Amino acid sequence: MFYICSYILTLMCVSEGCKRRMEEKQSFLPAARPAHSAVGYNDLYFRLIIGVMGALFISLYGTMEGFWEHFLMPAFYVEFFSSLLITLVIIEFIYRTTVYLDKYYDWQQRPIIRLCLQFFLGVMVPGVIDFILAAVYFKVYGLNIIEDTYYVAYALPLIMAMIFIFNLYYVCHYFFLKLRSVQHAGNGKKQTILVQKGTKNIPLPVVQISYIERSNRHNFLTTLSGESYLISYSLEELEDLLDPRLFFRVNRQVLVHFASCRHFELGEHGKLLLYLKPATDTPIVVSQKRAKRFKEWMDR
Repeated sequence: MFYICSYILTLMCVSEGCKRRMEEKQSFLPAARPAHSAVGYNDLYFRLIIGVMGALFISLYGTMEGFWEHFLMPAFYVEFFSSLLITLVIIEFIYRTTVYLDKYYDWQQRPIIRLCLQFFLGVMVPGVIDFILAAVYFKVYGLNIIEDTYYVAYALPLIMAMIFIFNLYYVCHYFFLKLRSVQHAGNGKKQTILVQKGTKNIPLPVVQISYIERSNRHNFLTTLSGESYLISYSLEELEDLLDPRLFFRVNRQVLVHFASCRHFELGEHGKLLLYLKPATDTPIVVSQKRAKRFKEWMDR
């Protein structure tokens, strides 16, 4: 185990040096610049769980004993923790490689180069690293990985398949996060509104809006915290500028934010009485004409 840990530390140092040299000169590729937006995978716990499951699977693969019998054998724990150490190194290498490639060789901007680099650095290189670490492990026990074991015939193809699947996970994860970021951008709708407070013009994030009301030929914006501001936009303009999934024109005078709606009650003549937060002096009336669409908008 000591030899394996020493070898891994050496490998990590060499890998870091190679990474720095790659950043300093990349003459064999077009000049790389950081991508416009980085992807945050935030999957540390997932990587740890996959590492444990992968190490357990490799340790049990091809054995004749029953599942629970392994946990009574001291040799199993030596093999398991050695496999876990190697697996975590491989997973971390793939993760850091993917993050680096996301930064300099984005899938959408450089798809061909990225595909080649992802396959070489994300699949082939981890496979070589795994083979070297496994060879060191067997060498500690006086075994030649090629001549004395079935590693190359049985374990290596399985490990390469797992490495490929883990890379595929990051490809799918990348496009999922990109798609979600586009959806959260509100389909090009405004994310801030300029409001007026005395002589100041303040950019206010739309997520802080409670409702916007027309009063005495002026439009006033009230925030979720209860602050009120004068705005220069008309309600008609705001209907076009704001995300319709978040804002609804309940009547001619009021535009409300979904997050501000506490509850509504049935009113007279098919109208609805809407209660907001912060509370208004009287309930906001949803016109009969808009009541049905408002219910559909609320029922999501």
